[in-house]
Amino acid sequence: MTTNSWSLRGRAARLGAVAAVSMGLVAGAVAAPATAASTSGNGKSPAAAANSVKYTALGDSFTAGSGAGNEAGLCRRSPQAYAPVDAAALGVQLRGNLGCFGATTADVQATQVPSMSPATDVATLTVGGNDVGSGLVTAACLPDPATVACQSALQAAEVSMAALPGKLTALFDSIRGQAKHARIIVVGYPHLFEPATMAALGYPESLVQAANAVNTATDRLNLVLARTADADGATFIDVTGTFAGHGYPSAAQWINFGSDPTYFGNLHPNALGQSLGYAAAVKNAISAG
Repeated sequence: MTTNSWSLRGRAARLGAVAAVSMGLVAGAVAAPATAASTSGNGKSPAAAANSVKYTALGDSFTAGSGAGNEAGLCRRSPQAYAPVDAAALGVQLRGNLGCFGATTADVQATQVPSMSPATDVATLTVGGNDVGSGLVTAACLPDPATVACQSALQAAEVSMAALPGKLTALFDSIRGQAKHARIIVVGYPHLFEPATMAALGYPESLVQAANAVNTATDRLNLVLARTADADGATFIDVTGTFAGHGYPSAAQWINFGSDPTYFGNLHPNALGQSLGYAAAVKNAISAG
């Protein structure tokens, strides 16, 4: 057994200290600046059209950028979160990154939506992980998915998952009530782990199985988010493909998982995950609108 294997086991056993961990979190290129002669369909240059777009970001710690560095305030927002990165790249008006560490759909509806600018044209949203107890699932299942604690956490998550579509629909309605013309883009969560890499590096089989279980739970959550978004006229972005090969452990890692088990940014995207992972897919979705 490798030193890394024992190190991961030790950290996994203490993940209960990171109960607020959310499950789940884009790459691409923005077009070159337009020349003065270029115009969009409404007669404005693409740059002018972009400058007129008003963008608000809502959601949990993955929106806030917790774990990306230089976080501030109780919500642990980072200037390296995908929303400010995209706003700068596209030249759109960021009317606020309202994402907050630990936020549920109810929290977003009660405390973030009322702070939205009514003039918002595009609203991005990453939420749902805290509603279904993803941090509790990770903490319970990462040491060993065969434990009673893990199975109980998974069952509780399934019950919460059944209630999630109704909560999301209510949240979408609330967003549209606050910003009547806002286009809603729901951004999913990434796989946190690279089970094949773990197996190749000699991690214990129980941890490889646990990593697979956590990734599968993320897929389940993303499916609920995607289906609900589609049914309610919102756009869903799946980022699992973009993050593939960049989970823990990998040579080019976009997910934090350090030696300090109490660090709030554990199992959240680092700065690369926010910029090369989330930001580009969101950027492409904003541009496509």
